[in-house]
Amino acid sequence: AVVSTQSGHYGRALRAGLIRELSENRRTWITDKFFCGGPGSVRGFYEDGVGRPLGGTMHWGAGLSLSRNLPFSPHIWGLGKFMRMHHFVNAGNLGNNKNDLIIDPRLSVGSGIIMKIANFRMEINYAVPLRYKPSDVVNHGLQFGIGVNFM
Repeated sequence: AVVSTQSGHYGRALRAGLIRELSENRRTWITDKFFCGGPGSVRGFYEDGVGRPLGGTMHWGAGLSLSRNLPFSPHIWGLGKFMRMHHFVNAGNLGNNKNDLIIDPRLSVGSGIIMKIANFRMEINYAVPLRYKPSDVVNHGLQFGIGVNFM
């Protein structure tokens, strides 16, 4: 959901997923599992860099963001029409049971520039992971993302 004011746009996102096996004879394949991390979910981590390398059957992610106009005149080269600054907080976790999701959630903060072009969006962010495990693959610094669905 996005709320617009004169000073900017405030956004929040929440996503979660659960995979249940239909029977004991039908196991969950790695291609069916959830993966977490990267510019589209928890920024500050490499793509699929959160949690288990083989994915999980449960996940959650949350994001808060504030976007606003660039700090210079929007008429310079016409950049103000499709570029904005944003600041974000992302959190999420991945696991195979309820306790995995509650214990040690990952958290990152950062800022960047959003470029909206046609029906997709590009981001260049500087992200700082604040909470992570030694087994996670963190991306402290610049991160580039392109897609249609971001947290």
